[in-house]
Amino acid sequence: MDSQKDILSTIGRKSGMTVPDGYFADFATRMAKELPTHEDTTVVMPRTTWQKVRPYMYLAAMFAGIWCMMKMFTMMSPSDNQLSIEGNTILANAIENETFINEYIIGGIGEYDILEDMYNDGITTDDLIY
Repeated sequence: MDSQKDILSTIGRKSGMTVPDGYFADFATRMAKELPTHEDTTVVMPRTTWQKVRPYMYLAAMFAGIWCMMKMFTMMSPSDNQLSIEGNTILANAIENETFINEYIIGGIGEYDILEDMYNDGITTDDLIY
């Protein structure tokens, strides 16, 4: 603590930058006098045709973008008519092919699945007895 007091006494508290007394008292008025006079003029530029039409063009572009997005969603979503046999020759040929039915369709269904489907359809064991 004593060493700090010695440093302050040797250096002093003045940094060498001083301002004359009363310098900032009338600083604003002196600065205003020294500035050149400037008239506040605002120039209103006429609007061009593009500036008038631009909001409507942006609105039309937005709706066109939404339409394209909806079109893409409908193109990517599966439609109901893709699985119909009418107009789908590949599906019709596959169903007519007995080997395809036996290997791919019937092979994937177990006895439990058949009994469960029969129960869900309302068929009971009494219906199976002659």
